[in-house]
Amino acid sequence: MKMAQDWADLLQRNNMPGCRLFGSKELGEVEFERKQTGELFIKGKFWAGSLIYDGPILMSGSITNPYFAKEDDVKTSIMVTNGDFTMLDPIQNNFTVEHGAKITAQNGDIIVGNLVGIKEMLQDPQGRIGLYVTKEHFTELRAPEGKIIAGSARETVLLDADTVVVNNLINNVKVRARSITVFGTTINYNCELEIREGGSLIFHDEGSGFALSDDAIIKLENGKQFKLRELKTSNMVGHGRQITYEYLDNIGKKSEKGSSRFGFKLFKK
Repeated sequence: MKMAQDWADLLQRNNMPGCRLFGSKELGEVEFERKQTGELFIKGKFWAGSLIYDGPILMSGSITNPYFAKEDDVKTSIMVTNGDFTMLDPIQNNFTVEHGAKITAQNGDIIVGNLVGIKEMLQDPQGRIGLYVTKEHFTELRAPEGKIIAGSARETVLLDADTVVVNNLINNVKVRARSITVFGTTINYNCELEIREGGSLIFHDEGSGFALSDDAIIKLENGKQFKLRELKTSNMVGHGRQITYEYLDNIGKKSEKGSSRFGFKLFKK
């Protein structure tokens, strides 16, 4: 990837198109092509290393990360400083981002398929026999000024953007955004949805099909939090209803005045 980075930088500085293979037949080859329009097209599986590109990236392939490596410079990290990061038909092609890989679009959107993190069991650092500690390797996607659109996220994933649209959240998934939309039926096991001030949350499932864990929660930027199951049993979840930050924030205030705890307004999209 260091060679690919230097090659892409050279073409970018001279505004030239080009196409080249990197890697090896034994360990895997990745094809890089810079279009005359400035887009970088990547074909193949991205195995390791970092890449920074000042322009849109299109990818036909999956992304993984050598989470077990001790050297940070071989960990997978892709950053787009201007433009979108887009996987082409990721669900149909079964393209995934996995094992703690990180993707950042500083001034654009991210469109990917399914996301998977990983947890690693390590020997106790104090050397006690038979004792182990768990190290979490979060697969992280960040688009501070844009949208993240993804399939299902599972097993240790972090999504941080202005807007997040995701299918299912399964096992230790953290979502932070101003606007969050969930299309699937499952949110469970240590999942958190944090809404930024002025934002909202929409569930498009009918509601009764939600598989909700007792520890799945909604958090507000100011620190308030609510159990998602309580919203479901109060008929606040599903049917495309919009739950706003303002009304969640007012729940506690209205309770102090003797009003119903779930007296916030609902909208239909």
